[in-house]
Amino acid sequence: MKKYSDRDSLLIFIVLIFFFILFIKLMYLQIILHVKIDRVVKKMVTKNNIENSKRGDILDIKGNILATSVKQYIIFLDSKIIKDLNKIKMILFKYGIKIKEQKITEFKEKSYIPIAYNVNIDIANKIRSQKLEGVGFDVRYTRHHPEGKFLTHILGITDCCGNGLEGIEKKYNKYLLGSKIVTRMYRDGYGHIIMQDKLVDQSKMCGQNVILSIDRNIQFIAEQELRKAFDKYNAKKAICIIQNPKNGGILAMVSLPDFDFSNRIKNLKILRNSAISDVYEPGSTFKIVTIAAALDMGKIKCSDSFYLENGKLKLGGHIIRDNHKINGTVSLSKIMEISSNIGIIKIAQKLVKKEFYDYIKKFGFHSLTGIDLIGESKGILMNLKYWNHLTLPTISFGQGIAVTPIQMLSAFSIIANDGVFKKPYVVQEIRKVNNKITFNILDNQKLGKRVVSYETAQIIKKLLRNVVESGTGKNAKVNGYSVAGKTGTAQKFDHKTKSYSTKFYTVSFCGMLPVINPKLVILVIIDEPKSNNYYAAAVAAPVFANIAKRTAEYLGIKKDKYEIV
Repeated sequence: MKKYSDRDSLLIFIVLIFFFILFIKLMYLQIILHVKIDRVVKKMVTKNNIENSKRGDILDIKGNILATSVKQYIIFLDSKIIKDLNKIKMILFKYGIKIKEQKITEFKEKSYIPIAYNVNIDIANKIRSQKLEGVGFDVRYTRHHPEGKFLTHILGITDCCGNGLEGIEKKYNKYLLGSKIVTRMYRDGYGHIIMQDKLVDQSKMCGQNVILSIDRNIQFIAEQELRKAFDKYNAKKAICIIQNPKNGGILAMVSLPDFDFSNRIKNLKILRNSAISDVYEPGSTFKIVTIAAALDMGKIKCSDSFYLENGKLKLGGHIIRDNHKINGTVSLSKIMEISSNIGIIKIAQKLVKKEFYDYIKKFGFHSLTGIDLIGESKGILMNLKYWNHLTLPTISFGQGIAVTPIQMLSAFSIIANDGVFKKPYVVQEIRKVNNKITFNILDNQKLGKRVVSYETAQIIKKLLRNVVESGTGKNAKVNGYSVAGKTGTAQKFDHKTKSYSTKFYTVSFCGMLPVINPKLVILVIIDEPKSNNYYAAAVAAPVFANIAKRTAEYLGIKKDKYEIV
């Protein structure tokens, strides 16, 4: 057998070394780098597209949509697979979309260059039909309000990503938001999408619907009537809340000034819901708390009479005056009818400080009502240990205490509901897309908290009815319905002069109807009305009457009084 030469042996050795190195390289690629290569290849041919699901709707108690999400698109460019940029520019320009050169340069070789936002589905489909290489579409949802500028402070707003920032949108964000939707797209060697999988049922990922206790039609009435007064008196603020006292449901809530959903909000203070967040001195509407405390503790009787000091009462170095100078004594009813501060002080003085303080707290002042909205305030009540000889008398007629509108409304609702407090709420129900109920407030609202006795509540209802029939609340009368309520004209405290202003007032009226079995409690507040006749009787009471009349007729509440012809 012929032996190999040295040269042949060297050649064979080199070939073996080559194949050995190649083998080692293949082993390295197949075994050691397999996971990394697999990941890179998958990234080249597949793409997971993550998008937000449709946010749940917000509806009123009748099922009318107040806030919903509309599908829109972001159009983007993939610079890696664009072949004819000029053609893309020309076609997109036809649909009002301009491509800025500097944006293309800025992103260079990026696969995602957004060039248009909030493109509606019709335009997106027309562009998609052109099959432009390098043009892609991302789905996004934007919040739409079918009623326009309506119920703004209750509904609140969302950010560009669909997260709630204020109002119901924020409070119930976890229910409204829904889950992320993941879709997988497959691309060919040129980067074109050749197939798309839906890995989930999108309908099951949608957010849940939130149903409010608000009635769109009642809200419309309240907004329309309150806005008339707000404009007429060039007021600083105006507030109206309407509640069903039997279950605590808020039927309408208005805070003016409000804002427009479609406009960019520059001043964030406009988002503040004054009906639950702002505090004010309630004035004479607070007198129901003083009388309720005295009646409930047996300190006074309905038949008692009181001496009004001829309209002038000295308290230490201070003088309290009434608008009415009445000689002799008057009844409890008369004190309320003429809204006598001196009469209320005489009643309050029958209580010790601790007793009065405890009843103020029982009515829910200086604590949260628990309404299901963001930003509720506790109000201001001086700690009992700091009370002086003037604190009890002045708080008795609503001065020296600051309350929120929702607290004041709740106090009247306690009287309307025969002495029992029901927590106010605006969300009645939450439902999934398949209509399965997740939450219903009425399941937890059956029992309430007793604040005053049934007998005390009945007496105060009668007193408040007399205020409307014969006293300062005459302008709150509603044809065909019995009404009970109270006016409040409160001087505003001037922090600069450290005294009460003689120019600026907060006027209010809170009332209920019909008196025997109230179906509605309505609070109207006008802050700093510009008028020669700034009293609540002239400014707030007529607004209450207009809202109450229209709302009662809309709800079909049975009339209980002869109509005035």
